[in-house]
Amino acid sequence: MSQRVAVAVRNASVANRYRYIPKMPQWFYSFVPFKVATGGSSALVSLYLLELGGNASTVGLALALGSMASMLGALFWGRLSDRTLRRKPFILLGFASVPIFLTAMAFVRTPAQLIAVNTLYAFLLAPTLSVPIALVLRSVRKYSWDYAIGKFNEISGWGWVLGLVLGFGMSRFLTIPQLFIAFALMGLPSVFMGKRMIREAPIYINRRAIRAFGNYVIEKARYFPSFILHTNFSLPEGLGRFYIAFLLFWISAGLYFPQMPVLLTSEGYTREIVYLALIGNSIVSAMNYTRVGAAMGERKESALRKGLLLRAGAFAAIALGTLVSSLLLPLAFASYIVVGYSWAFIGISSTAIVSEKAGEKEKGSAMGTYNVVSSAGYIAGSAISGALVSSAGFGAAFGLALALVGGSIALLKK
Repeated sequence: MSQRVAVAVRNASVANRYRYIPKMPQWFYSFVPFKVATGGSSALVSLYLLELGGNASTVGLALALGSMASMLGALFWGRLSDRTLRRKPFILLGFASVPIFLTAMAFVRTPAQLIAVNTLYAFLLAPTLSVPIALVLRSVRKYSWDYAIGKFNEISGWGWVLGLVLGFGMSRFLTIPQLFIAFALMGLPSVFMGKRMIREAPIYINRRAIRAFGNYVIEKARYFPSFILHTNFSLPEGLGRFYIAFLLFWISAGLYFPQMPVLLTSEGYTREIVYLALIGNSIVSAMNYTRVGAAMGERKESALRKGLLLRAGAFAAIALGTLVSSLLLPLAFASYIVVGYSWAFIGISSTAIVSEKAGEKEKGSAMGTYNVVSSAGYIAGSAISGALVSSAGFGAAFGLALALVGGSIALLKK
């Protein structure tokens, strides 16, 4: 065979790799019951804290501590998984924490007890954030990584939405403790499915070498930045202003998300209304990730600015709703939906910009810094939100969130 023919055959073989959709591992579906349970129960901690006598400060503190535990847990379990070269045991640990801790939450009787249980739950749930991505990369060929991560998170994301829909339906008939028990039972099959379907992949994943993937669906557990894969930190030249802008952005997110259920509940709206708002938010995000990612191309900065402007509009809408009580409900729904739509632009473009500007050698550590900045901002915003609402009202918290997003836009323009 001549060299020209050999090259042609090799090129045809490579082209065929992309012509057909690769077969995805069946273990992806072991996450569906888990996501249904975590998605459906995601709103219950805030609602139960209020029912137990808590207030805006209690909710802000609970979500700040839960988010901090989640961040530290993702880093801890991810490093331990790399050191032991094991993935499956850590994923099963996360799966098993759902029925155990959701059941425990059903039996707490004070806000302090619920906060303690939720914080430990977030830490033990954290392996399901970072470890599965390493297993995805080991389960498919390198040229399918983009598609595989997108597919894995798409399956997980729609499981999350299904959980919210079930929560909406059941909340009419069940108390919050009964809902915790129901979702604990729904999450139990993942333990057995994961044990049977997940195949161990004892290989080290060099996280520095993994680029940021743009086409993923985030389930937004407490709207916390959950794509924690990179754990090394650096400050590449040209990204300092970007990190500051996103610190402000995530503080604004922490001011907004924990207090929205508190606002709706304080105005007399039921759990069904809160679930409906969350369903709209999640569906809009999930439906637009792939479309936005495909259309973005080289216009990453433009997509990011559009997302931030949409987010500013959403915050302005809910701030107006706090001033005009008759418009609160429609403006709250509009705000939630626009926030979900904006995240499709912000989530994809921001990780792509960090990956592109950092350069090949610093890509992993730049993403690590991005994750830490995002996490720190959300934790700070959650903690501030409760104190600000208690002292100055919801309008002050949402107004500050709007101002911080405006600061992000101004920094990125410069």
